[in-house]
Amino acid sequence: MSLQSAKEFVSRLHEDQDFRWALGECKNKWERRRFVILNGYSFSPAELVCATSPGGHASEDRTAVIERVRRQHGHSAYAFM
Repeated sequence: MSLQSAKEFVSRLHEDQDFRWALGECKNKWERRRFVILNGYSFSPAELVCATSPGGHASEDRTAVIERVRRQHGHSAYAFM
């Protein structure tokens, strides 16, 4: 999985209205995950959080911290993935 892939995904969401609408048509998180994969993106929930962090504070170190917290507290905090 890749932080770069998450950044590219977020960038495409901002730039491509049709892509954004297609993602919005997904009925649940499983369909959204499938949509992401079928469109060639591969990232973890933590990488997506980092890619959308304000001020451009995305880094592999920050991703590792988020992953660790996610493992400690379970997956329920991530509605998207």
